[in-house]
Amino acid sequence: MNNVSLLGRLTKDPDLRYTQSGSAVCRFTLAVDRGLSREKRQELEANNQQTADFIFITAWGKTAELVANYLSKGRQVAVEGSIRTGSYEKDGQRVYTTEVWANRVHFISDGSRSGGSSYDQSRPGAFQADQQRPGPGPQGGSQPINPYGGNPGSSQGASTEDSSGFYPIDNDDIPF
Repeated sequence: MNNVSLLGRLTKDPDLRYTQSGSAVCRFTLAVDRGLSREKRQELEANNQQTADFIFITAWGKTAELVANYLSKGRQVAVEGSIRTGSYEKDGQRVYTTEVWANRVHFISDGSRSGGSSYDQSRPGAFQADQQRPGPGPQGGSQPINPYGGNPGSSQGASTEDSSGFYPIDNDDIPF
């Protein structure tokens, strides 16, 4: 089984490109803290040694486009994916590569606001943040898409939403 889950911050803005066939591919580097004790961290920092690992991440398709549009340097994200290895020749030397191919990218925080959202590449349409349904809303603007079915303000759907777009959840609904 090849599963990877990482939590870290982008070291620079993502790089979005398109293949010759038109597929989006986005690459970025994630700084992942090693979870060291305070004493060990101070010791390593005093000796100018790294306290984080820098992991190369590659996202494809709609996930790649969303990452490029919504993420930037310093943004905290969680990545779920798989490890991919490869190699190439450079100046007569074999260079080996290791990267994570992202299946899911969770937008955790950007330092100025809390909360987050995610896009699941294996479930098209699963990304719901900032998507709007055309047509008049309560104040004449667009209405947010309801990921649970039904229209906001209607009796259809699993639960009712308040004016901020959030759905109330009772503690009995949480499985742990």
